[in-house]
Order: sequence, then C-alpha cells, then structure tokens
Amino acid sequence: MSTISTVPERVALGGVLMNERDPGWWRADVDRAVDLATLDLSTTDCCVLAQRCPLDALADATGLESPDMLAGYDYDQAYGVNAVRLAGESSWVPGVEAWARAHGFTGYPGELDALTAEWRRVITELREAEAGRV
Repeated sequence: MSTISTVPERVALGGVLMNERDPGWWRADVDRAVDLATLDLSTTDCCVLAQRCPLDALADATGLESPDMLAGYDYDQAYGVNAVRLAGESSWVPGVEAWARAHGFTGYPGELDALTAEWRRVITELREAEAGRV
C-alpha cells in the first residue's frame, strides 16, 4: 500500500472528502464560504476546516446555547471541531491529527504555506470551472 504524502495528493484527498461530506464547500456563494484572502493553514481559525465549520457544531462544542452567541467569538476551536466532525469521531482523539494531516487539512510547520497555496489553487480552479458552466 502506497502512502499519500505530497501536498497536492493530500489536498486532493481532502477535497474528495469535502465533496462527499460538505457538498459545495468550495463555492463562493455558500454560507461560511472559504475566503481565499484569509485562508491560512498556519492558523486554526483561518484554515479550510475552520472556515467551513458549521456554526451550530462550534456553538455546541464551546458550550454556547446557539450560534447567535458566537458574535465576537474567537474561532480558534473551529478547526478541531470540524476535524472531529468530518473524521467521524465524537471527540478529539489522537488519530484525528494524523487524519487531518493525511487529508491536507494540516501539516508540519515547514509545509503549511505550500498547503495553503494548494488549497487556494484547488478552490480557485473549482470556482472558475463553475463560473465557466454558468
């Protein structure tokens, strides 16, 4: 069994997963759309998973009664909340970090810029392809 290890391979695997579990995740016209200008995998509140984290899941995980109470909230937990949700776990377990790394949602410090650039490229291509079909 070969290991998926390059940045493009890992992001492609993450994109497939996002297509399955969060259809339309890449679109600019959806609620909680990924903002390419602020996309940054080196910060847990600006990565793909944080930006796409459902606000009801974040509110629940932080003990707030509703997403309306998130106004002014620091979204630094959004990455972890969405990683747990998409990995199919009920809480953060040791395997979630490895799962997130294998899917290009996080990486080692020296590769975070490359991961950010690859997610931007993929999302831009998907948005441009969609615009061409309109």
